[in-house]
Amino acid sequence: MPSERQSAIREDLVEAQRALIAVLDAVGPEDWSRSSPNEGWTIRDLLVHLTTSESGFVPTLRRMAAGEGGVPNDFDPNRWNAGQLRRRAEMPVDDLRPELEAAHRAMLALLDDIEDTALDQRGRISTGVDGSVEDAFRLVASHKRAHTSDLRAALSTPAGR
Repeated sequence: MPSERQSAIREDLVEAQRALIAVLDAVGPEDWSRSSPNEGWTIRDLLVHLTTSESGFVPTLRRMAAGEGGVPNDFDPNRWNAGQLRRRAEMPVDDLRPELEAAHRAMLALLDDIEDTALDQRGRISTGVDGSVEDAFRLVASHKRAHTSDLRAALSTPAGR
């Protein structure tokens, strides 16, 4: 049975995902190429980023929970993001969404599988600072919320701007 802390983290992750999915549901076929507030990124690029970042967090969190540290000291999120965007440049949007949803399910499964005490294990998180497993789970949710706001902003801007 999950602890109260795990349940609160799960609620945070689920709510962030729910809000993201609601915005993605509003994206029309013509909207994917719209510019986002993230310089140089389109709405499609944000979907790729959210998909690949959550997928990448799962193994990192698993290592951290096992006491094996987090991302390498030389991890460069900008380089990693650029590589992910290149690798998925031709991937249809319809294939990205199921990947995003699978990554979210994997994140929740990991949360359910670890012991409450593992939430206190520490390691380097993708922001370049030392943090706990709980910090990293919370970062996933806040990262998703921030980019959900970016998506909303992009959708509210008239096309072509």
